[in-house]
Amino acid sequence: METKCIISPFHDCHLNIASEEYFLKKFRDEEDVFYIYINSPSIIIGRHQNAYAEINHSYVREKGIKVVRRLSGGGAVYHDLGNVNYGFITRNTGKDIGEVFREFTAPILSALATLGLEASFSGRNDLVLGDRKISGVAQYHTSRKTLLHGTLLFDSDMKEITSSLHVDPRKFAGKGISSVKSRVTNIREHLENPLTTEEFTQLIFREVLAGLPCAACYELSPEDQKEIEKLADEKYNNWEWVYGRSPKFSFSSTLRQDKGIIDIGLDIDQGHIRELKIYGDFFGVRDIEELTRALQGTAYEESDVVKSLKELDINDYIFGLNKEIFIRQLFHNQDEEN
Repeated sequence: METKCIISPFHDCHLNIASEEYFLKKFRDEEDVFYIYINSPSIIIGRHQNAYAEINHSYVREKGIKVVRRLSGGGAVYHDLGNVNYGFITRNTGKDIGEVFREFTAPILSALATLGLEASFSGRNDLVLGDRKISGVAQYHTSRKTLLHGTLLFDSDMKEITSSLHVDPRKFAGKGISSVKSRVTNIREHLENPLTTEEFTQLIFREVLAGLPCAACYELSPEDQKEIEKLADEKYNNWEWVYGRSPKFSFSSTLRQDKGIIDIGLDIDQGHIRELKIYGDFFGVRDIEELTRALQGTAYEESDVVKSLKELDINDYIFGLNKEIFIRQLFHNQDEEN
């Protein structure tokens, strides 16, 4: 069994996640793939997750953090330039999920051992140093192939992990799978001899390459890169894939202002506003139902809401309320005073 070993030339999360699907389809069944990549700041959500429930959207927008939905299940993870990511693609032999996890994380554990780190497999899909998590692993199956991929926290910004993924759970009531919060640590903190992220990446790559039978380096051709970019544009950087696949959920918020209290409730299905209810002791000269109807069917995305309300004066429906504040409240804090 030949193994193609690839270091990604990309730092864009959409391109790197698109690469996984491309590799699944490109290589023959008898060709395994090992690849390694680093993403610029981004959030990678699981295939079955509610994107809205996993992400601190105001923070993500402010920081320009990209979001992508991957093929595999599991929880949301934050990537940055201190996070080294790896993947294995092999023939699907029908093995138990736990067995596949252990088999394909073994080369990673061996590579870490060369650095004097006694990492181990823990729980359903984690690698740990002692009792602290350094890697989460997920997998995806087709009828012919299995994709297993994971993260390695080497020198990631822990503050950004917390800030970008933190959401008040009271805001969401639905069937989305919430990420399991775990104690984590950076590998770099446990090294006797300091390494840069690039040096660590090269070491992991070399050790896995040396430990796999019939392994050889593979460099992406211009045609490979072109096809990956096409797939990323059409699918992984597409709003419908990232947000439109989110399960149905409800969102609520309360805005307190000097002219009244406003309670907002939304039902979101397939990334679109299906129902909007607005209650409160406010005044208005037009029927509030006109406002709610204007947003029904709109994508639950701030720019789309702005377009749907472009011709409306919010002050006609809720006296004294600024349009920008109203729009912000559809996406932000549970209980906010203005």
